Amino acid sequence: MHLRRFLVALGLFSCLGGYAQDVLRPAVRQEYWVSGAVHGRLPEFLKDALGHSWRLIRVRGELGYRSADVFFAGKQTYLDVNVRYKISDLLSVAYEHRFATRSSADGIRHRSILQTQFTKSFDRIDADYRFIYQHSYIEWGGQREVFRNRFQIGYNIKDWKFDPQLGVEFFTWASNKGWSHFGTRWSLGTEYSLNKAHSLGLSLIHDRERDIAWPTRRWIWSFTYSLNLRDL
Repeated sequence: MHLRRFLVALGLFSCLGGYAQDVLRPAVRQEYWVSGAVHGRLPEFLKDALGHSWRLIRVRGELGYRSADVFFAGKQTYLDVNVRYKISDLLSVAYEHRFATRSSADGIRHRSILQTQFTKSFDRIDADYRFIYQHSYIEWGGQREVFRNRFQIGYNIKDWKFDPQLGVEFFTWASNKGWSHFGTRWSLGTEYSLNKAHSLGLSLIHDRERDIAWPTRRWIWSFTYSLNLRDL
């Protein structure tokens, strides 16, 4: 009798365990991102005022659409305005501001970032590290202060125009309850130069949420068109 009860209890426990695994299994979504970016310099009338620094400053504007953003929620159309200063061949710093409209919120939302980027080439290998401090202008309790660390490596294949780039980025939220590593972003992509001024980028991105009860995994196709005004 005791053996029978034990076996019945074990069977029920196994069924409940399997059900719990199904409930807690991360959801998987497919998304796409599309963007167009324009790169250039500051206006000529600032050249005398800035002197030598004028040549070291680059500006970029990017208009894009994301069917969803797993880490920051919701469909969005955005405009990024970026100013970058080249300190040396290895190091640059940048400020960027984003204006975004989202399906889940009224009006325009704002986000600012401060960025430091280190780039080094070794023969055919390009290594890149990027640190971002990100501030979102939202209410307390949300992900206002986020720190992002990205590591990326690219390989220049001889006589081949589709050089691969592999990257991983870690997202950490500084909340009132402490530090939370809430997401990891993997990316594999390439960029094709149509000519000096025009290029196309294609990437497959995998976002993985963590440190929450019901995480989501997303596979994202990202398409980018870039225009460099300096090379027209």
